[in-house]
Amino acid sequence: MSQTSVQRELRLIRQRLEAIEEVLGEEMSESDKHALKEALREHKEGKSVPFSKVRKYH
Repeated sequence: MSQTSVQRELRLIRQRLEAIEEVLGEEMSESDKHALKEALREHKEGKSVPFSKVRKYH
């Protein structure tokens, strides 16, 4: 891979990381916050159903 190709790849990676950081940095809506609090409360009370390991079939 040439130096130019590496620089181009690094620039694309940086752009993707910045886009991800921007999305993660956005604030949750009030309804999302309420749903999260409700889910955490149900989990603490043992009302939630735990995920089980997924079986892979070949």
